[in-house]
This record gives sequence, C-alpha cells and structure tokens, in this order.
Amino acid sequence: MKRIRAALIVMVILIAATLGIYFAASYFSNKNSEKEAAEAAKLIIFDFDENASTKLKIHNESGDYEMQYTQSDGWTMTGETDFEVNSNTAINICTAMASLKATKIIEDSDTAKYGFDTAIDLTVTANGNDYTLHVGDSTPTNESFYVMKEGSDSIYLIDYSTGIILCATKDSLKSQYIADYNSNEVEHFALWKGSETDENILFSMSRDENNKWHMDKPYKDDSVHSSDINTFINDAIRDKIYNFIAENCQESDYEKYGFDDPQFVFEISGKDRYTKVIFGDYTNNDTEMYGLFTETGQVVTFYKNTVSVLGYDTSDMMNKYIFCKNLSEVSSVSITLPEGSAELEINETDSKYTFNEKEIDISDEEINKAYFNFFDSFNNAYFESIDREAAPSGDSEVTIEYTLSDGTVTKLEYIPVPGEDSNTYWAVKDGEYTGFIVRKKVVANISSTYEALEEIIK
Repeated sequence: MKRIRAALIVMVILIAATLGIYFAASYFSNKNSEKEAAEAAKLIIFDFDENASTKLKIHNESGDYEMQYTQSDGWTMTGETDFEVNSNTAINICTAMASLKATKIIEDSDTAKYGFDTAIDLTVTANGNDYTLHVGDSTPTNESFYVMKEGSDSIYLIDYSTGIILCATKDSLKSQYIADYNSNEVEHFALWKGSETDENILFSMSRDENNKWHMDKPYKDDSVHSSDINTFINDAIRDKIYNFIAENCQESDYEKYGFDDPQFVFEISGKDRYTKVIFGDYTNNDTEMYGLFTETGQVVTFYKNTVSVLGYDTSDMMNKYIFCKNLSEVSSVSITLPEGSAELEINETDSKYTFNEKEIDISDEEINKAYFNFFDSFNNAYFESIDREAAPSGDSEVTIEYTLSDGTVTKLEYIPVPGEDSNTYWAVKDGEYTGFIVRKKVVANISSTYEALEEIIK
C-alpha cells in the first residue's frame, strides 16, 4: 500500500512539473512572439489603401511637381510641364508607399551622410491623410536605399528595387513612349522619310466621324484595311525612348543632332493631343538615334533599329488592289485587251449577267466559274510596287472601264513600262498615274481568263 501511495505521489509531482514546464515554455514563447511582432511593427513605414490615393507631391533637384488622380483622366500633372507625363510613375509610387516596409533601422542621427540633405520628398494623399517620405542615397553596394518618414527620426533601409521606384527624378516623370496614347483615341498619323515635304510623305492617315480610316497622302484612298491601321497604331504606342538627352531644344541647336536634315518625321494626334517627333543623326556610338519632341523641346535617343514605326512603307497602309468593287456596286464593265474586247452587264439583285450582250447561264457550273474568274482577274488586280517618280508614256495595253450602280464611271489603263526585260505596267486611273506598278502576270491572268470564258461561251 505504501508503495502505491509513493508511486501516486511521484506521478503527481511529474505531472505538476510537466505542466509547469509547459506553461513556462508557453509564457516565454508568447513573450518572444510579442517581441518579434513588436520588432516587425517597427519596420512598417506606411500602411494605407493605395486605391484611395488622390494626390502626389514630389520635390526633387529639378523642382516641385504635383499629380492628381481623377476617375475620368487617371493620374495627370497639375500645371504646365515641358514634357509628356508618365502616369505610371504616380501609380508605382503610390503602390510602393502604401505597404512600405524597412529591412533594417539604422541607429544614427547624422542624416547628412545618408543623402537626406538633398533628399527626394514624396507626399501621397490618401483618404484625406498625408504620408510623406524622404528618399536619400542608395547604399554603397546598391543593395538598399536610405529613407525617412515625416515626423520620425528613424533612418530606414528599404530594398533597392523599391528605392528605384521611389527615386522620382524629373526624367522618371517623363513618358517613356514615343506616343503615350490609347489606341482608340488616335485620329491621325503621318510619316515622312526625310523632311516634311509632299515628295517625302510615306503616308498620312485620318479617321473620320464614322470611325473609318482613309489615306490623305500620297494618295486619296478610302479602301484601307482597319486591321493594318490598328497594327501600326499598337506598334507606335509601344515604341519606347531609350534615353533623355536635353531639354528646350531650339532651332539653332537642330544641326547638332541632325534635326535640320532629318531621317524621318512622325506625327500623331487625337482628342486635343498632338505629338511630332523628328528623327535625326545617330550618336557617336552608332547604336542610338537622336529624336526631338517638337512640342516640348525634349531631345532623346532611340535604340537603333527598335523603333517599329520607321519600318512601315506606303504600301503597308493601303489596300493593294488597283480598283476593287463588289458585284452589287457594278452595273457594267468594258474591257479592251490585245486578244479582243468584252462587255459585261451585271445585275446582282436579279442574278443576271451578260458577256458581249449574251446572257450567261450561271446555273452551268463551268460557265459560272469561268465568268467570275474573268471578273476577279481585273477586279482583284493588285500592285506590286510603288514608283511615284515615273512619268508614264505610250499606249495602254489593257483598258477597263467600270460603270457603277450610282452612275460613277472609272477608267483603268495598264501601260507597258519600256525596256527589253521589262515585265511591268504603269497603272493609270481616270487619266492620272496612280504611282503603282503592276506585274505582267496580272495582265496575263486577265487575258487568259478572258480567252477561257470566250471559248466556253462559243
């Protein structure tokens, strides 16, 4: 009995000791957790809702700037500036400051040696509260940045990548793009290869009130493809600036950068905005091209061969068909060829078609195919190249005269380009040279489909 009693006493003592150890460990663990939480809390510089940000004030070595946010316009600069504004800078700064944490606190009161005498000052207003941060230098190893917040004597270290975002220099406030537009706001663009003269114009495009694009120069053309236009615009608004060089460039400085004799000139506009860029000489290292934003006087460089808009030509903006109409738009066509002539009468509504006054039985598959192959051969004829300097002379080999349902008459002529080895034709429309060159295979296709149709009809 005594042994049982002794065992029970030992067991009670062991349980009590175990519980004591457990509660002691739990107590010290909670104390450590609280201490760690307190230490972590010290590293929190700011914690606010970035989506509530409405204003950003910036002070740097160039001066004072203020940006504000509205639902309709997003982030914009208040007051006039001599540069296009990069709205993403404000977004990135507000995002970085909203949940800003330090990696370490420096115990030092000598703020000057950390760059705070020339600090960049940032103030974000969110939910009516101001959050001000002073950004000093980076550490010697470029691993961190020194920052301080308004109302605190603590010097914090933050990671380098965040510090770069918060280093709001004047250049970082500038747009990084040739044309910082939304694609749907663009209403006009043009490109010259050389100075702004009609002989140098590659294309000038405009969008009308019905959202239909057309070419104004070098040709009047309303049959351009919207998909090609959209591709160009998307390229233009993504083309980026490589480096910022100078500000407030005057005409007296143009020769220094080659702007007096440009390689290209590009302009784009829409919704009360206008941008023109003059592309000048290459820099000394031949990897960058100088560019001038004429509206602001900003001189920049673009990295060699990466400006996609400069790779486009006139033909990229055009429908390559010489003259193309739907059957429903055509009343008759008169075609003259070396092999003979053809008169087509077309009534798409009633599905009635004639060839040289003979009605075509389109229910006959062979005749149907031959008739429409012939129509497509000239109606879908396309140009191979452009030569605006040529002066066509001589007689036409092929003549095609359309009469449209509204009474409009359009006459096309293909005049052989002279030369023993020449296999091309000048395309003339209503007596005026179009600037388009047509390959001989186009004319040969018209002749062969004509002969095939005539043979079947006979």
